[in-house]
Amino acid sequence: MTHKDWRVRVEDMLEAIDRIASYVDGMSTKQFIADARTQDAVLRNLEVLGEASKRVPLPIQHRHTDVPWSRIGDMRNILVHEYHSVDPEIILAAARHDLPPLVTPLRAILADAGQA
Repeated sequence: MTHKDWRVRVEDMLEAIDRIASYVDGMSTKQFIADARTQDAVLRNLEVLGEASKRVPLPIQHRHTDVPWSRIGDMRNILVHEYHSVDPEIILAAARHDLPPLVTPLRAILADAGQA
């Protein structure tokens, strides 16, 4: 596996958030629960989001405390290791309510790094 610049990891996080938003846009909870493909796509991108967050260096994380780095990584761990007990309603709620507020601070990190 090749080494990626940490800014690419932040871009990966933004892309995962964008994909998740596009997958669940307009879906009701009932539709999401009934749609295994969309659940799989959302879960995969949540895993990417969490893994990418772990690859952002600690000094960057410490400068940008408005991003809940450890919670994002912890969610990835739960999805990967406790997959059998993941509740689709909680996943959809996270997609709708927890991810959109991450976009602005993540973009600010890239802007601070001269990449916005």
